[in-house]
Amino acid sequence: MASGITIRHLVFTGPSVAPAELSFNDGLNIVYGASNTGKSFTTKALNFMLAATKELPKTEEITHYDAVWLGLTLSSARDVTLYRATKGGAFRVHDGLVKNTPSAAGAILQGKFDAKRSDNVSYFLLETLGLANKVIVKSANAEKDTLSIRLLSSYVVVSEEDIISERSPVLYSGIPSQRTFERNLFRLLLTGNDDGAAVTVSGKKEKSVARTAKVELVDEMIAQLDEEIGEGGPTREELTEQIRKIEGSLGSLHDNLRQAQNNLDSLVTERRQLVETQRDLVSRFTELEVTLQRFGRLSEVYKSDVARLQALEEGGFILVAMAERDCPVCGAPPGVQRHNHAADEIALAHRAAAAEVRKIQIEQRELGQTITSLEAEATGLRSRSAKLSDEIDGAGKRIEDARPKEIAARHLYEELSATKARLDRAEDLYERRDRLVVRRSQIEEKVSEGKADKLDVGVNSTIAYTFGEVVREVLTAWKFPQADRAQFDIETNDVTIGGKPRSANGKGVRAILHAAFNVAVLLFCRRRDLPHPGFLVLDTPLLTYREPMKSKHGELSADEEELKKTSLATHFYEHLAGLKDLAQIIIIENSDPPNGIRHLAKIETFTGVDGEGRYGLFPKLS
Repeated sequence: MASGITIRHLVFTGPSVAPAELSFNDGLNIVYGASNTGKSFTTKALNFMLAATKELPKTEEITHYDAVWLGLTLSSARDVTLYRATKGGAFRVHDGLVKNTPSAAGAILQGKFDAKRSDNVSYFLLETLGLANKVIVKSANAEKDTLSIRLLSSYVVVSEEDIISERSPVLYSGIPSQRTFERNLFRLLLTGNDDGAAVTVSGKKEKSVARTAKVELVDEMIAQLDEEIGEGGPTREELTEQIRKIEGSLGSLHDNLRQAQNNLDSLVTERRQLVETQRDLVSRFTELEVTLQRFGRLSEVYKSDVARLQALEEGGFILVAMAERDCPVCGAPPGVQRHNHAADEIALAHRAAAAEVRKIQIEQRELGQTITSLEAEATGLRSRSAKLSDEIDGAGKRIEDARPKEIAARHLYEELSATKARLDRAEDLYERRDRLVVRRSQIEEKVSEGKADKLDVGVNSTIAYTFGEVVREVLTAWKFPQADRAQFDIETNDVTIGGKPRSANGKGVRAILHAAFNVAVLLFCRRRDLPHPGFLVLDTPLLTYREPMKSKHGELSADEEELKKTSLATHFYEHLAGLKDLAQIIIIENSDPPNGIRHLAKIETFTGVDGEGRYGLFPKLS
């Protein structure tokens, strides 16, 4: 069989009742029988287990069961079972075909679809079909919805109410606002292409809401500015005049302040120069004192040397004078003395000492002159330093006299500057308010908008015609009267017979034409290798074959009477049985299937009679 999902079993379990099981085979399955035996409940239970609905019908029978198990074979040939409490809520998915509590806990899947998450039943099933994350345009503004099993279910599980409805099988909800989405969903099935590339734009309603929200926001901002401006504040004109006057005063004050600062800077510079000059004088005076001290010590050395040399000179003179007298040792007269006792050397030493004294005395005089000069310079420096001290004191006094004027001018300038800054802020509030008022008027303006690019909605005429041929093929295989005149109308998105809309026929004819539509979708997708769930559940497609006196749908219409006389039911089942390699088909019916086709299908009969075969989906309540 082609890829898709195959339903294997539907089982209900409860704590004190035997399981109620309904199993299905590949190919054609028929569940038929009496009224009120659970046939339509089966259809609704399948939708419930596919997460297409949130709850089961509130019947007396279901109160005895607390869990439902839906066995499936996926496209990958993997067998899984979906578990869900009869009260609804989340699912568990188990590997294998499970009909009661398994040994291992399954993975939890949410029943509610969330396009941003993958832990839900819808994503789990659509992913195996290749339809996960498909987006479909739902409005002229290209707003999009993500495909879910609930949105797809009308193509694969068709209830009795839907199959006889006068509504188009494409426009299945009957809600006008959903028509764009439903037509584009039909296109997705017949082409395999979703609307992911479409660009979403804002609609008139959304733009109006956005415009109103923007106006409210701007009004709120204007109100905040009005509160900051205050009621007692100056007007815009008064504010402008005050700023003009202050700017004039600030210009004059700035000149005065600059002059005062320049004067103060000049005085400070003058005093700094005097201090630096005095510092240089003090440094020079200190150097002179050190030099004079050294020269004083040198003068003392000279004096000591002169005294020593003069003593040598005097001693030598005495020795030389005594050289011509009798020897003090032996008394010999000078003429007979055999030794002169170095008289010549003594004379020489006397002359040398005298010469050295004269040299030192010269240096003493020069040193004295230098000391006198340095002392004179030191005296001058001392006098100049004292004078500079007086000048520094004078400069300091002038600075102290000038500083208050500069401070006063600066304080006044700062006060006026602060006042101007405050007025500037107030003026800025007015300017911001003006801009907001302009912005508000721009937002409120109704800008003429050109017509937006129109999006293609639904299938095009070529696909519609080709699909109509498949519908005609199906009806021809079923031997439906006037099948050769069958078409798919692109305007009504429904099947017509010779131009007569499906909705204009009786319930039975509407049902068979609806069934033909669903089978044609299946065949169209399979032949083009397009994604399809791979199964189809039709509830009461052969309504024409009801018993008029016993059926809730009443007597047959003229077209139903004509259809009932044909062998359509036999050809209907034979054709569907021949599709076993393409899909699994489950037919829920009231009337018995023709005897000639029983070997072609798995048939489950609900007798509605206790003790005669199977009573219904659930056992008869005792």
